[in-house]
Amino acid sequence: MRICLTSLGAGFLYCFISLCSHSVFAVPIDVKADFYFGPDVSRNQACDSAREAAKSKAIAMVTGEKISFDQQFQCFQNSNRGDARQCEINQNSSVLVEGRITKSETISETVKTVPGAQVCSVLMVVDVAPPSVESDPGFDFQLVLNRANFRQGDSLSIKVSPSAPMYIQIFNWRSAFNKENVVRIFPNDLDKDNYITKSITIPANNSDTKYSLELDWEAPTGYDKDFMNESIIVVASKKPIAWLSIYDIQRFKEKLMEIPLNQRRVVQRPYVLIK
Repeated sequence: MRICLTSLGAGFLYCFISLCSHSVFAVPIDVKADFYFGPDVSRNQACDSAREAAKSKAIAMVTGEKISFDQQFQCFQNSNRGDARQCEINQNSSVLVEGRITKSETISETVKTVPGAQVCSVLMVVDVAPPSVESDPGFDFQLVLNRANFRQGDSLSIKVSPSAPMYIQIFNWRSAFNKENVVRIFPNDLDKDNYITKSITIPANNSDTKYSLELDWEAPTGYDKDFMNESIIVVASKKPIAWLSIYDIQRFKEKLMEIPLNQRRVVQRPYVLIK
């Protein structure tokens, strides 16, 4: 997927889990997680995903951060080809947690068949060491996209409602790609002021330089589906921070970790792009 910045006047989870072997204070957490999967995913892959979800949930329970997993059985039809609908389990995940796992143990793992799919359920005990710096609960914002499903050519609109003054950066995470898959879409050459004190919509309808964020289909070689899971990630900070225009996801996560937890807030919103 590619987001095209079009001037109307002139014509994209993160999940950070670090394993730590030295002795630190840790909180043992009993946690359960489910992962639904279809025939294109093996049992081992599904249960590995369930274990990662359980670890993230355990971290969230200790740190008080936000976490959500959304799995749905969805069907999409390519209107351009007019062929039969493609149906499969579609997973959007938003994992915004930070903490260290000192030890984890799987207590049970079961796989059962449910209508239209299978599900791997794991029960784990995870020892979590809380981060050394706590987040600032008063520094937060709401993030809303104009829709959850887009077709190529649709316009994306992003609303950010802050609880305090902040500097924001907006990125598109193209998770189907392995490299250069986190692209900054705001601030940009047409819209550079990223300091906000009240609710704003990007792009702004009343800005002097009007532009649109149009979604264009761009897939890696060999990609055979007619839809992709993508995300918008908004990074808010109390101070201005210099960001590059494009990152690999790992370098992006490393950059986030350089900002103290009480100086930032990160929110991710997934969406589906249909070809």
